[in-house]
Amino acid sequence: HIHHYVHRAREEACASATESTPVVEEALRFYAPSGDEARLTALLERGIINMVYTPDEAERVVMESDHPYQNNANDMKPLELPGHESMLVWFDPQTKTEKDYDYLTFWHDEGKAAHYGEKKYSGGRDGSLKNWPTIDNPLHIPAGKCTVGFKSDDSRNDWGWRLTAASASEHAKQRTSTAVKAAVGRAKEKGYTACVALLEEAMKKAYEEACASATESTPAVEEALRFYASSGDEARL
Repeated sequence: HIHHYVHRAREEACASATESTPVVEEALRFYAPSGDEARLTALLERGIINMVYTPDEAERVVMESDHPYQNNANDMKPLELPGHESMLVWFDPQTKTEKDYDYLTFWHDEGKAAHYGEKKYSGGRDGSLKNWPTIDNPLHIPAGKCTVGFKSDDSRNDWGWRLTAASASEHAKQRTSTAVKAAVGRAKEKGYTACVALLEEAMKKAYEEACASATESTPAVEEALRFYASSGDEARL
């Protein structure tokens, strides 16, 4: 009976490390108004392992400007994801430039004969419109390498830009991780103190045990089995 629960816990741990967790977003929207902290906590816990996900440096590349960026820039930099025939690109939410005048372009190569996506990615300064690809709506580049061009005029700069280029699988994991972190942030804003405390404590354990949980029983599982077995709480077990 207990072996069944351990086996199921292991399977769920494996799944939660790789699967998307839209139920987290649903939980916050649905249960937050009702104040059902217990239900909210249970659903949020499904994303704990994703929250401590460490990016695979072989599957992603990060590139960024100076912060703030310089005026009169005219930069051309190679962007390459070794071993891949395509990549997804998105920008840090902090990214801001002067719309239309300070912009970034993804050229096929240094010849600048063709580009991927829009010719100018820019905006965000002073609340201006912006068209930076986001983690939820990334730019797909059907090649393992390209050239990033950045140009700025002689005035009005801002924070600049930071991009991540990654494989599709890496993007999916990072997107889930970002969504879960945002969900816990909203839980904090709404004052779910007990819920947040439980999640943060669980994250500490998950950080140490995430790798082991994919292949074997963990100390946390064993501790839970001992504790609830003595109380006879079969449902919790």
